[in-house]
Amino acid sequence: MFEGEVACAGLEDVFRMFNLEHPEDYRGRSLSVSDVVEVVEAEAVKPGFYFCDSVGFESVSFDPEAAKEAEAKTIRVVLLEPGKLARVADIGRSLSELQAVVGGDIEAMYPFEEEVCIVCNEEGKIDGLPPNRAIRAEETEVDLSYSELVSRFRAAERQGDGKHLTGYVVVTEDSFNESYPVESRTYEVSSENKAFRPNMTGYSIFASAIDGTDPMVRLEQYLAVERGGENGWQIERCYMKEQSRKILDIIAGTCFICDCSGSGFGSLSDEQIRRYQEKFRYPEEFMRIGGEIVAVPYKPKNKDQER
Repeated sequence: MFEGEVACAGLEDVFRMFNLEHPEDYRGRSLSVSDVVEVVEAEAVKPGFYFCDSVGFESVSFDPEAAKEAEAKTIRVVLLEPGKLARVADIGRSLSELQAVVGGDIEAMYPFEEEVCIVCNEEGKIDGLPPNRAIRAEETEVDLSYSELVSRFRAAERQGDGKHLTGYVVVTEDSFNESYPVESRTYEVSSENKAFRPNMTGYSIFASAIDGTDPMVRLEQYLAVERGGENGWQIERCYMKEQSRKILDIIAGTCFICDCSGSGFGSLSDEQIRRYQEKFRYPEEFMRIGGEIVAVPYKPKNKDQER
C-alpha cells in the first residue's frame, strides 16, 4: 500500500506514476487492474474510491472499515478433505465455525518450521473418519552447484516421462543496486524450461522469486553464468528440496492449514496458500507394504472432487 501526496492531475497520471515513475519511497508492485485508488483531496477528481479497470477507472462504493470487519470474521486457509484435491477456502474464525469444518473438537498440529499449523478433528481416528493426508517430516535442502542443478534438470527432461524437477537459485545481495531480503533473491526454477529440454529451438529460463515479488523473470538474461555477461547477477547458492518419506502421522477427516503466528488462527499469505496447496494437492491412499505404512497420492476420478 502507499499513502501520500502525489503531483498528479488525474487518475491516469496516478496510473502512469505507479507503473513507470514510482516515488522513491514506494516499495510495492506496479499499480494493476483490480487495485483500488482512494482520492482524499484533489482539484479535478472527486474524493472517493476508484477501481482500476482494464481501461480507465470506475468509481466504487467502498467502506474500508466494513471490509476490515468482514475480513476479521473469516480466515483464508488451505482446506484438505478426504478423497478431494486441496482447495482454498474462507472459513469462520469462531470456535463453533472451526469445529463445524472438521466435524468435532479441534486439535492443532505443528509439523512445520514456520508458524503455520494443521487443524483437524481431535478424535478423527477414534471416530473412524476416513484417512485424509499423511504428515511427513520436513523437506531437506540439498545444496548443488549451478552446473550440477542444470545437469539434473537436463537428465530429468531427457527421460521424457513428464516429471519435472524444481530447484532454487539464490542471487547475491550485491548483484542489485538495492538491498533485498533473501526470499526476494531466491528464484524457483523448473526443469520444464526450454534451456533444459532437448531439441528445443529457443533458450529460456523463466523463474519467479519465492515471495512473489518478481514473477516470471527471464533468468538466463540476468545470470552471469548464463547470458547476463560479466556484470550479470552472481549466484550465492543453488539447492533442491528432497521430500522425506517418513510419515509422522496420518490425519483422519477434514482438516485445514492456517497461520498460527498470533493469539489465534489466522489467514495464510498468498505465497503460503500457493505452496501448501501444491504440497498437499492430491488425496492419498494408505496401504501397508513390508510392515511399513505407505501413502500413495492419486488424482480423483470424479470431477466434483477436484474442486
